[in-house]
Order: sequence, then structure tokens, then C-alpha cells
Amino acid sequence: MAILSKIRQRTVFLIVIIALALFSFVLADVIRQGGFTSTKSMNTIGVVGDREISREEFAQMVENRVQQSQGQVSTIQAVNQIWDSEVFNLLLDQELDKLGLEVGSDQITNTMEQQLAGNPTFSNEAGFFDPQKVKQYVAEIKVSSPNEMYPQWLNFEKSIETIAKAELYYDMIRAGIGATKLEAEQAFKKQNASLDLAFVRVPFDKAADVEVSKADIKDYINKNKSAFKQEAERDIRYVFFKEESSAEDIKGVEADLKKLLDDQEVYNSVTKENEIQKGLKTTDNIEEFVNLNSDVPFADRYFFEYQLPEEIRSDVTKLEKGEVFGPHVDASTMSLIKMIDKKQMVDSVSVKHILVTYEGTNVDPNATRTQEEAKALADSITNVISKDADKFAELATSFSADKQSAENGGDLEWVTYGSLVEDFNDYVFSKDAGHKGVVETDFGYHVVHVTDNKDEKQAYKIARIVKSVEASDKTLNTLYRNASNFELAAKESSVEEAAKEVNLDVVPVNKMNRLDETISQLGKQRNIVKWAFEETTKVGDINRFDISGGYVIAELVKKTPEGVKTAEEASEKVTSIIKANKQAKEIMSQIDSNDLDAVASQFGVSVQDAAAVNMGSPVLAGAGREPKVVGAAFALETNGVSQAIQGEKGVYLVKLLAKQDAPELPSYVSQANQETQKRVQSFNQKLQRLSGENNINPVYKALKETSEIEDNRSNFY
Repeated sequence: MAILSKIRQRTVFLIVIIALALFSFVLADVIRQGGFTSTKSMNTIGVVGDREISREEFAQMVENRVQQSQGQVSTIQAVNQIWDSEVFNLLLDQELDKLGLEVGSDQITNTMEQQLAGNPTFSNEAGFFDPQKVKQYVAEIKVSSPNEMYPQWLNFEKSIETIAKAELYYDMIRAGIGATKLEAEQAFKKQNASLDLAFVRVPFDKAADVEVSKADIKDYINKNKSAFKQEAERDIRYVFFKEESSAEDIKGVEADLKKLLDDQEVYNSVTKENEIQKGLKTTDNIEEFVNLNSDVPFADRYFFEYQLPEEIRSDVTKLEKGEVFGPHVDASTMSLIKMIDKKQMVDSVSVKHILVTYEGTNVDPNATRTQEEAKALADSITNVISKDADKFAELATSFSADKQSAENGGDLEWVTYGSLVEDFNDYVFSKDAGHKGVVETDFGYHVVHVTDNKDEKQAYKIARIVKSVEASDKTLNTLYRNASNFELAAKESSVEEAAKEVNLDVVPVNKMNRLDETISQLGKQRNIVKWAFEETTKVGDINRFDISGGYVIAELVKKTPEGVKTAEEASEKVTSIIKANKQAKEIMSQIDSNDLDAVASQFGVSVQDAAAVNMGSPVLAGAGREPKVVGAAFALETNGVSQAIQGEKGVYLVKLLAKQDAPELPSYVSQANQETQKRVQSFNQKLQRLSGENNINPVYKALKETSEIEDNRSNFY
């Protein structure tokens, strides 16, 4: 009671303490998320200019995209696709706003017509696109499918609007890249004027070796920042503890299978007596026995040799009827095989069919006939074709619910054994060529005409008991213990050092991007990528991940921040450039003559000639492509000698021997039209050919590079 009394006396004090604790908890989270101003970033997936992309709406679009793909698109792939689509749409909106342009309803309708042309749902009786059909369709799905088809249609309308905006913007670009007559004249002369030259090339290595310092590299990067931009990247390395069965597990499955071969005496808890349980060798009900003991159900069909699994093919074909083979080990399974029957069968049949369906088969939603009526119709059609087989095609067109084959007169052409529905397959492969009859399947009644068969071969009916060889609880516990022990050892040293101790392979994964989801040799492991990019994850941190098929112990090796590359990161690329520049400067300082022979003698090289050189193909014989050198040569007078020029492969001194000017044309209109056509064609090809690392068209890429975009995708996915 005394304690309770003291607590009551200090109620205010306790409330303050609790409030401060809660505040510190919230404050820590706020700081971790980037401060109080980051609230908006928790509600938006991104910002394009002054336009926000709502997190909630974006998530719904991603979910719709994943569902529509039916498993073909992962969540992160959908995120990237929707992001590119939304950003491009917003960038186009902003560009068109700046230009004072908007897409009209007529343009949207025209774009929709292009997309839906030929679709019978939106076409009139003449086969042409009908906007009224669109309105009717939208009104119907809004009522009949408000949660599935209608939202999909709204997304389609949005994509149509984006396409219309893009085409308007592209048309403006096309109009702006046309060539003027002056540009055409310059291009013509560039292609048709040529020079005859003499030149000396002094390779860079003729200069003394030079040193490239870290300061030199930094200075070069600062002057060329745009060339050294980089995205945030992470390097990790990991060890994978794979979940797999042990030798003991394999022996256990093998022992269980061997027990199934022969009769066993078992205790019956009902009769309280021992009974004989038949084995695979003696059982009278093979199908029940297989289904009771196998992970794979009994297949009541014949197999040709080429249809048998390759790993058991040679052993199975040697078996006589009633013989048993196994246990056979194959990767993660083990099996017993018993030969049930062998016989000669045709491998292929040529067959026609007419499918007569009825209400309830879900083949034809408009079918109203009963099952009895369908059977009567099928029998009637069979009677007709039995008397006159030539009427098969006509009857297939009139009555078959299989519209695809009906267009071909009901002919399925040559089909191989096992490729058809089971009941249909068994029927047609059991009949001789020329047979006509009716067979029932889940789809309805098939009027069948077996027109021919071929390739009679040996076929086998087998019973196969398959057991998966899986890791036992004991093996899984050992695996977990080993992974945990390795994690502790790695945290004491590193993944690499710990792996050396137990002789395990370390897998490096370099240059991971923030939105990657695939890890080398592990497949899709988005959780590992997210961990590597968390602000709280430091270089050297180690974490264990429970993944499908085992455990991963990963270590963060390197964090590359977004921005400009460091001197170390750019060293490999920049060092050779700076070295060439320094050597060129040294060579140029030693050249004090414009006599080509003297300079050639000074550096131990020779004077070379180049004939018919032009700007369209600025190549010097023996030196390769040197546009800067050829460009300087065009500025010379005949017999004039250039100053020393730094080219791609050395320092050059050039003498102009002769110049052949391009002929003057009376008009350059034709050339201007050709150049315009060439530019527009090049632009269109670039639009069609996705470019860049992000698989986006060049217009989108250019708009992104000149816009402020805040990307918060990695905070949520």
C-alpha cells in the first residue's frame, strides 16, 4: 500500500517520464526516416517537377499489373513499369503545359481507333471502328464488372491518352529536326569535298613516361562531372547453405521403397491380427497401390520409348511383363518401376472431329441444348458421315463448337499419342483407319473420323512409384546449426575468412542497384537488396537470410553513394586519358619546326600520305579515324602546314597538298528533303529501339535528365 501511495504522489512525474520516452522513440524514427519534412515522402511514391505520384494509387496500379500478368511479372518489375509510365506521362503533361498545348478528344479518339481497329467488339457491321460501340461496352462493364474489367478499361484509356500526348510531342520534334537548305549545302560539301594530305604522326609513347596523380584525376573529374555520374550501388558477398538431403536421408527413402517390393506381414489394429500386405510385385490392384504409395499418381496409358523419362528409358525397355526395376535414384526423387504391359501401337493418327457441346460444359456460353439432345445430334451426324464422309467439313462448319478446327473442316491433322484429352486420345488410338464414331469427354460429344494412322511402334504401360528425397528434420536442424555457427564466426572476422575455415564457396555480387531484385545464383531475393541499401547497414555488417531452399549469410562489402565517382573509382578510365594528354603536351613542346621531314626525323617516324580524305569519313591511312586532325586540315591553304594537333593516337603535323572542292549545285532543296527524311527515319528508329540501361525511349531519357524527379520507390518495395 505504501508503494501505491508513493506512485499516486508522483503521477505527474511518471506521466512526464512516459511522454519523454514515447517522444524519444518517435524522434528516433523521424531522424531515421530523414526528419519531420519527410512525411510527404511516406505518402508519395515520387515527385516529378511539382506533381506528386500518390503512394496509394501507385500501389493499386502495381497490384493490377501483377494480377493481369498472371504471374509473368514480379512486383518489382511491375513497380518499374508503372513508374516509367507515370513519370513519362507527367513529363509530357508538363512539357505540353509549357508549350500551351493539349490533346483534344478527337486526337484521343483517333489513337483509340488505331489501337482497337479490327476488334469485332468495337466494330460496326461494315467492320469499321465505331465510337458508339465503345460507349456501349464501357457502360456494360461498368455494371457487370465494376471491380475488374472496368478498372482495366480506365487504365487502357489512360494509356491511350499518354500515347496521344506522346505522338503530339513526337510530331513537334519531327517538325523541328528538318534540315534547312544551308544545312543541306554544308552536309553535301562535307561529304563531297576531299583533301590530299601529307602528315607525321608521333605516337604518345614517344614521350617519356609520365605520372598521373590522384589530384590530376580529381581535377579531370571536376571538369567533366557529367561523364562520371553514378547511381547508388552496393557490393556484397555471401555463402549459401543449401537445403538438400543427406546420404542418410537417401538411404531412408531407399529402404522405404524396398519394403514396397515384396509382401509384408503387418498388424491390423481393427482385427487385432497380423495380415499379409501385398507388394508391388504381387498386388492385384496396381492403380490403387501406386496412388497409395507414390508422390505421383498412376498414369493409365501407354508410353513409347521416346516418351519415357530419359533417366529410366534404357532400363524400362528391357523389362518383361510383370518384372520390377529399382529403386532408381534421379536427382531429388527415387522410384520403383513395374512393367504392366507391352504392345505394338501406332504413334500418330490423322483425325477429324465435330464437337457437339451442351449447356453446362463451359465450352460455348450460348449453348442451350441438353446433354441428351447433344448425344442425339452427335449420333445423327455420325449416321450422315457414315454414308457420305465428304459432308464432314460442311457439318463441322455448321455444328462444331471447336471453331478453330471447324475452319479447317474439323481436321485436327496428324496428332501424336498422348497429346489429346485422355478419353479422346484412348478412343482414336484404339481404332483403325477409316473408323467413324462418337466419344464423350468433359467438353461434350465428339463425332470422330480416323482418316489414317502411321508409325507402329512398341509401347509400354508401366507402374511407377515415385518418392521425393527430401531433407529430414534432423538434416534441416543440422543445416540451421551450421548456418548459425557460420554467421557467428563471420561476425568475428568476415564472410571470406569464415568460409576459408570450413572450405565453403563465397559468391561476390557487385554493383547492385537500389531497385534490383535478383541475386546471382539465388534468383529473386529483394529482401537482401533492401537490406544492403538500408541506411543502418554499414560496410562489414553481416546478416542471415532464411530463403526458399536454405540460408544465406551475406556481408556488405562496399557502399557506392549516388553522385560523382571518386578518383579511385574513375582511375582506370581516366588515367590513360590524362597520361595521353600529358605526353601529347610534352611532344608538342618539343616540336619547333613545320618541316614534316625534320619532325619525322626528330622522333624516328616517317612522313605518310593520305588521299581523298573527307569529313564524312575522317580516316587517315595507317592511323585510323582522326576527325579532329582532318577537321584542322580543311582549314589550311594549299601547301600550308598545321600546328601540332593532338589526335586519338598521337600528335600530328599535317600539310595540305591538294583540295578538291565539292561541285556547286543549282539548288539544295532535294538534299534538304533527303537529309530531313534521314533525320526523321533515325528518330523513329530510336523510338522503336528501346535505349539506355532503363529500357526507355530517348525522348523519355532526355526529359528525365532535364527534370527534377524524386524517386521513393525503394522505401516501399
